[in-house]
Amino acid sequence: MRYIIALLTLGLASTSFAQNYSDALQFSRTDISGSARFVAMGGSFGALGGEISGISINPGGIGVYRNSEFTISAGFNNYNAQTTYRGSNAVDGRFSMNLPNVGYVGNYKINTNGWKSISFGILHNRLNRFGSEQRAFGNSSNSTYIDDYVNQLNNNNSTAADAASYEVYPFGIAQAWNAALIDTLTNPVTGNVDFIPYIFLHETEPNVTGRPLSTVENIAQTRTLDTRGNQAETQFIFGGNFMDKLYLGASVSLQTINFEKTSSFREVYTYGPTATAANEYLIANYQEDTRLISDGTGVNLKVGGILRATEDLRVGLSLQTPTIMRMDEVFSIDVNSQFVDGFEIAAESVESTFSYRLRTPVRVTASLAYIILQRAAVNVDYEYIDYSTAFFNDRKDFQNDYSFQNSEIQDILTNAHHVRVGAEYKVNPFVIRVGYSYQGNPYDPDFSVADESRNAYSVGGGFRNNNFNFDVGINSRQMTLNENFYSSTDAIAAIEETETNVVFTLGWRW
Repeated sequence: MRYIIALLTLGLASTSFAQNYSDALQFSRTDISGSARFVAMGGSFGALGGEISGISINPGGIGVYRNSEFTISAGFNNYNAQTTYRGSNAVDGRFSMNLPNVGYVGNYKINTNGWKSISFGILHNRLNRFGSEQRAFGNSSNSTYIDDYVNQLNNNNSTAADAASYEVYPFGIAQAWNAALIDTLTNPVTGNVDFIPYIFLHETEPNVTGRPLSTVENIAQTRTLDTRGNQAETQFIFGGNFMDKLYLGASVSLQTINFEKTSSFREVYTYGPTATAANEYLIANYQEDTRLISDGTGVNLKVGGILRATEDLRVGLSLQTPTIMRMDEVFSIDVNSQFVDGFEIAAESVESTFSYRLRTPVRVTASLAYIILQRAAVNVDYEYIDYSTAFFNDRKDFQNDYSFQNSEIQDILTNAHHVRVGAEYKVNPFVIRVGYSYQGNPYDPDFSVADESRNAYSVGGGFRNNNFNFDVGINSRQMTLNENFYSSTDAIAAIEETETNVVFTLGWRW
């Protein structure tokens, strides 16, 4: 029952802008991104080590290095989304280029007190790509986006003055009221004044002078969503090799986030009898546009080690502390309506800034690798993340209360188990690689029946000649999202996301 209440409460909260559990999840999850070798093996390098992007999972892998190395990668990304909403299908997508990895590792032989060598590295990896385009459309007869605003006004026992105030309802409700999308109606039973979507008012009070007797027959709804940006990490890593048996490492990581989301929701109304220009009180359509720009910086620490249990067997363990992020956001909203007679109303635009802190969860990774005759290698990573431990915190110079958001994170998100498997086989001078990764569903099953786990499949290869290597990695990820565009409807949009990355890497060792 508490999850049902949480869902309803979140739906009402979604009509005004605020940080919520989806923001915490979005910046806590990561993709399989980095060098071509790393991508081709599904990001599974926790116990193998000696790989420029793999040391971002387990910094102990830097101790495996026996030479210095420099690598640089370029990639292509193809994103597609197929959305089913109210029985209608829509397909959209985006193609983009990126630089997912650049890194340097310096290796120094020392042979001191059992330490064979030490290494220092600087690595820049992309963690998330936020580029997407989605489009959905469908027809409704009795449900409108404005219902969310009306429900919130009625539940709060608001007055008409409240509804019109940008200070009381700055994000959506005041714009809808001032764009003539909401009106009031006297309840004949209780005598109370209730709020109602304006398009349904003439059906309820047909005898009011000036209001036509037309009935809303169809509401054509369209939602578009466009996101851009990325989340990246720059690591400063130090580690060493102890007697070719134990490889240890630690790093300081600086994260940056650049994220922009633009969304639009449009409704077009069809009446019966057919509306004409003489029906000056009938709304023809309305549109709400929002834009969110987020910029963040954060820091975390990583420690890890790899034990060479036998000549061929390696065991790895690593820990990443919570990333402490400072986020600065700008949010804007525009609402306009158009009437059948051509009259238009553009409500006052609102733009607000927010600053807050976000703490992401701890990440623990255990790994196992086996090397076969120095020609083949297999690595398995198991990663544990408890997304319910993400936490919002206010900046000291603001007075926001995030207790509700932190409570919803605990109720809605849960722990997840991630598995990555990778293998490579050498046929000198070529290398063949395959990989698979699974990210568990981050949502508590009592809250959501949707399984938003991620499955990714990888393949690739490379060419090595003396100190030079050229690698290619291809990674394809699939995920199903289920989303309510507004809380007062039971129409769920099913979004099938498919994303394919192709990465090319050049590397030099000396």
